[in-house]
This record gives sequence, C-alpha cells and structure tokens, in this order.
Amino acid sequence: MSDLYIQPAVDATIEPESIAELCTRLRAPDCPSQGIVQLGAWELEYRHARAFASTVELLFRDGIYDLDRLARPAVILDGGAWLGLSVLRFRSLFPDARIHAFEPDPALFEVLTRNLERNGIRNVEAHNVALADREGELEFLATGSDAGSLRVRAREGHLTRVPTRVLSEYVSSPVSLLKLNVEGSEWDVIDELGDRLALVDQVLIEYHGFNELPQTLHRILGRLDEYGFTYIISHFDERNPACVPPLRLTEDFRYFLLIYARKLDTAE
Repeated sequence: MSDLYIQPAVDATIEPESIAELCTRLRAPDCPSQGIVQLGAWELEYRHARAFASTVELLFRDGIYDLDRLARPAVILDGGAWLGLSVLRFRSLFPDARIHAFEPDPALFEVLTRNLERNGIRNVEAHNVALADREGELEFLATGSDAGSLRVRAREGHLTRVPTRVLSEYVSSPVSLLKLNVEGSEWDVIDELGDRLALVDQVLIEYHGFNELPQTLHRILGRLDEYGFTYIISHFDERNPACVPPLRLTEDFRYFLLIYARKLDTAE
C-alpha cells in the first residue's frame, strides 16, 4: 500500500458476543429509553434504545463504515454524528485521524459531547450545526432519535430552529473521508460543495429514499462520477426490506441506501 494511505488498526474489533448481549438488553421491553451502557472499553450515554442498538450493530458488528485505508492527512468529516457512535468507530479504526463531527439537534449534541469527554476521545471538533445548502438558520424536526431532519416532516417530534453551515466552509484542503447521514439533505450538501468535492478522497453517504422527498440519487451519483469517483451501492441488510427482492414500490415507499465512492486512480 502507498505511503499516502494509513491502514486501519488491527485491534478495532469488539467481540460479537458482547455486541449481541448489549443489543438484546437494549431491545428488551423494560429497557429505559435512555441511560448509560458499556460498549467495549467505552462508557456511553444513549437515547432511544432500539435506534442505539441498531446503530451499534451496523457500525461495530457489520462494519458498514469500515474502510481498508485512509488517505493522509487523515481528516474525516462526519455529517450527522448523532450520539458519537460513528466518531468512535472511525477513531478505533484510525486513532490519529482528525475528525469534525456535525450534529444539529441541541439535546443530542450534548450527549455526543459527553460521550466524547467521558471516554477521553481527543482530536475531534464537534459542531452543533446542520449541514445545508445555505448558512443561517432553518427549521429542524427533532425526533429524539437518529431521524432528525431539515427536510422530513412526516414523523413524530417537534420543530426547532437550528444554525446551518455549508460543507464547503470545511473543505479548503484535502479531506480523507466525507461521511453524510443527514436524513434527506444529502444532495443539498453535495451540491453546495461544488468543485471542492475534488478535494475529497473517499465518500460514504446514506441516501434516504422517502416518498415525501424528491428523488436525488441520480444527481448524487452523477456528481460523484463527474469528479472521478467510482461508486458502489449497498442496501445495508435484510432490515431494509424495500430493497430486498422481490422488489415493490408503493406510494408510501421508504428505503435506505449506502453509497461508497473512491478515486481508484489514487488508491494504490
């Protein structure tokens, strides 16, 4: 592997039995909706126990954000960091990476920062803002779980106003990884980034295909192709039933896709 890339740490795995035991407890009918649990060496505060369990499984059991290398200078932008699980996964894989974590929900941002501080996670800059296509302030649906959104309104929660920032403000020099899980705003963020996408080496985007939102998957893939990325798309797992054959589309469709992209001509 080229010296331009850093390999992931070899000791980043948490025992599957430990993950299974934790997630079983989190899904138990009598599990509190919030609390503190142990995940590996970390003591973590959680909200919405079932959503927390699903995210633990996807990130630490299934490795949906795992990379086989990270380009120097090892800068990661984590859009939609929620309670910090993605930050912790990236930190365990690449201990020396510089991470910017963005979480717009004020209450969840406090949990995120407490989780980082409680576990001594350094070299992370947390931003209590929403990534959007304009700077200022926008209405945000706060759900208390991992589904808060600037764009979606057909869910339980309450509306609040949050500060917004544009991604291009944070991409003035090379970025090793851009990860976005921004609940329907993914095209707004990528489109605003413009030609600074050329400074990004790898991309992970959770695409939200919801009936109340415009279809933008083709725009995202077109933009990635325009800037020299090769991409692949995954439907996560069997819990994303709309993407598992036999395929069906109904008026109330809702599905999730994971886009992974990299520039292959710089990968070796």
